[in-house]
Amino acid sequence: MPDGRHWRPRIYRTSNPGGIGHAWYRKRFIEPFLEGKETETRFVPAKVDDNRFNNPEYRKVLENLSGWQKRAWLDGDWDIAAGQFFTTFRREVHVIEDFDDRRAVEWFAALDYGFTHYTVCLLGCKDSDGNLFIVDEHAERLWLPQRHANAIRAMINRHGVVTTDLKRFVAGADVFSRQSDGTTVAAQYARHGFDLRCANTDRVNGWAEILSRLGDVDSGIKPTLFIHKRCARLIETLPSLQHDPNRPEDVLKVDADEDGNGGDDCADALRYAVASKGRTVTVRKLTGA
Repeated sequence: MPDGRHWRPRIYRTSNPGGIGHAWYRKRFIEPFLEGKETETRFVPAKVDDNRFNNPEYRKVLENLSGWQKRAWLDGDWDIAAGQFFTTFRREVHVIEDFDDRRAVEWFAALDYGFTHYTVCLLGCKDSDGNLFIVDEHAERLWLPQRHANAIRAMINRHGVVTTDLKRFVAGADVFSRQSDGTTVAAQYARHGFDLRCANTDRVNGWAEILSRLGDVDSGIKPTLFIHKRCARLIETLPSLQHDPNRPEDVLKVDADEDGNGGDDCADALRYAVASKGRTVTVRKLTGA
């Protein structure tokens, strides 16, 4: 009989992407596998072609599916589920392993503020072809602005960039709302060297801009938005976002739980980064009549 002090029961189960337990299963088994951090669990990918006993008719049934079901059940794609907003997001296409910072012709940053919720800051850049790259993220909760400011500055500096190199540093409108003492969160960041300006907070058009930049590789539309693998929280967030049933062109608002799991803070920061444009100044020469 096994020694009860060291023996643990082993439970084996199979599952397909989708369904009511999709998010829990993905969090528990798929994410540790993708991140190479499996400790208490092991995920073994298995697709229809891995079982040589499957009959050809079964594969044809899967091939005749459409939308999220085909990607989930034929391709075994756990980054998709019913109601998913960003259905064209592909980890193998949009997540990059490396990026040469010298390719950047314009740097920018975006902040989504929180205390109980996460404060998220994304650092991104544009290359000479107009592609956007989100190259780094800072995401922490229960921190004061001064602590965030120090960490954000360190994140920016490790890419050979300083704050004054940023074409824009935008934040959500709540950062500029006056508190009971008359101060703003933006003013607190300003004391630490960050000149924040209000982001474009139009939700519908912001999400549409992200969708446009993700492209659609299945239809031959090339993406122009890429995310570095170090932006783990952003990469985890995007596939989990759902359509708002009361406003289909919007993403369903979702908050993190008490332990900080889930939430859409990273996605909001991405929306600010993509939808907000740099200031342009037009100079015209006045001529007399």
